Amino acid sequence: MPDDRAPTPTHIESPTGDRDTVLGRDGWARLVAALTAAAFAVLTIPGSEDFPLDDAWIHLSYAKSVRLGDGLSYNPGDWETGFSSPAWALMLAAWPTGDAPVLPVKLLGVLLHALSAWLAAHIVLDLAKQRASVERPIPALSMALLAGALVASAPALVQGSTSGMEVPLTAAVLLGSTAAMLSGVPLAAGLTGGLAVWCRPESLAFVLVVGGTLAAGRYRLRGEHPKRFRAAWVGPLGALVALGLWVAWCWSVSGYPWPNTQYIKGAGGGLAGLSYLRDEILPSQPWIVSLTGVVLVAIGVVHDVRQRRPELLALLAAVLLTWVAIAVSRPLHPGTGFYETRYFAPFCVGVTVLLPFGVAALLPRPRGRWLAWGAVLPVAITTAFEVAHVRTRLLEQSADTHAVHTLVALGAAKLPPDAVIAVEGAGAIRYFVPRTMTVLDIVGLNDRRAAHLHFDRTAKMCHFVQSAPTHFAIPADWLPQFLPVFAMRPVDRFDDPHYTQVDPPRPHTVVLAAVEAVNPQWTARCAARSGS
Repeated sequence: MPDDRAPTPTHIESPTGDRDTVLGRDGWARLVAALTAAAFAVLTIPGSEDFPLDDAWIHLSYAKSVRLGDGLSYNPGDWETGFSSPAWALMLAAWPTGDAPVLPVKLLGVLLHALSAWLAAHIVLDLAKQRASVERPIPALSMALLAGALVASAPALVQGSTSGMEVPLTAAVLLGSTAAMLSGVPLAAGLTGGLAVWCRPESLAFVLVVGGTLAAGRYRLRGEHPKRFRAAWVGPLGALVALGLWVAWCWSVSGYPWPNTQYIKGAGGGLAGLSYLRDEILPSQPWIVSLTGVVLVAIGVVHDVRQRRPELLALLAAVLLTWVAIAVSRPLHPGTGFYETRYFAPFCVGVTVLLPFGVAALLPRPRGRWLAWGAVLPVAITTAFEVAHVRTRLLEQSADTHAVHTLVALGAAKLPPDAVIAVEGAGAIRYFVPRTMTVLDIVGLNDRRAAHLHFDRTAKMCHFVQSAPTHFAIPADWLPQFLPVFAMRPVDRFDDPHYTQVDPPRPHTVVLAAVEAVNPQWTARCAARSGS
């Protein structure tokens, strides 16, 4: 570890009188962190021809509608609340994707992952300078590089970086919001706090906890550092305002205050969700599995609290409480992998800022340098082991999406131009089929009527009957639910012999079928329900 523990001045005068600003050294630390993160993310791209989740195509479908002048609509002119990240959909609308969006979107993720590492290094530098003194020098540059490396190599962040999902955007904005609240920039804190909620609604908990803890800890110093105290509560205020605007927009579009996904997936997991957190999330965190990472986090936070500083405690509380809030607020399913672990992924960035301060607290002790290396090494080994499997998982999951979503979409694009296609995977098929076709999302994520009939099977089936689908594109094991209602003729089938979206992997088949008739009994039943 380099010996850069000298107290950090604002500038150093050279013998010739030239000014060699420390910002130059700081800038290199941030740049190295960003380049390291970009390298980790880029390594996941070769060999991947698709996204690991069909949901990435859903965001691209809304972005495509925006570019074509149809607003945030699913089918043309059909405004829906089928996404939980309006900021990501709008960013994709502005980002140049062309006719083949996979690579451009992945490169956008690479840049955002690099920005996250840059911001983590920036935060650590800022906090280290606040703590440095002549009596107690701190290795600020080494700590910044360590923070950047932890972000760059965090398995959940590496996996999310090129997933086509909002994970890297959320991570970067959360760190930006944290930096603004820590540095005392109220306007930036409010704007990034609000933007974080538009990236992922769960960010509200993170911003509230960070801001609330900082405000409580800085209350006694509000006269000495008014901007820092103000930024601590302006960040949460911005998040609450953004949530209010998002609720108002959802209400104006659908007549309901939350996106469709909330009424399908948000029925609450309760305490059972904590088992998912225990079994799926915590074991994938190198700082926890290594055990020494937990020790470093504890040492850093305890040392900070003893000095009556709230910053590190705020970050640790935000990570843990946000994870718990996610776990208990929605049903989660063991073995679903990235489809559900992505909800937790962006918030691990808070921990990456904590570990370097545990290292710094060890250094003044006898043989502190050896203790620091001994604590960091298990974290590095565990991280390397996890990251080695990330690329394999991404390639397998991307192959899944291509086999049973993108190829299905390309096949459906050959149907008559006025086709009405009822689908389970609503992303790629909406993106690739002609705009003259109507796509009916039978899950309800992009259909508010289906979303609010989710737990009434008969009413939901009648909604599909009234929508008059001409074709179905659904998993083969879903057919028994619909064959009593719709007489179908198979048109094509798409097989994935090793479907890795679930654990253990299993064969998965999607069937493209034409609707030839509707069961008269169901026609009468649905007519009676609508008449009553």
